Amino acid sequence: MSKKEPTQSNSDFLDNLGKLLLDMAKLTFASFILGGILQGKLPQNVLITAGGIVFLVFGAIGLILTSRKKNRR
Repeated sequence: MSKKEPTQSNSDFLDNLGKLLLDMAKLTFASFILGGILQGKLPQNVLITAGGIVFLVFGAIGLILTSRKKNRR
């Protein structure tokens, strides 16, 4: 019996999680920043600040997680 290495499935999970966070960063940018500016219902400075922070956090975490797998090879 051979055991499956947990690091392989863990790195695949982190890679997919990184891709998901990058997609969420794109959607956050589009919905908060672009949608908020076009609709104008909430104050623009609040929407731009919140959208920018969420975009940067998701984007940074996503890039870190997706680049980890490439550096291990």
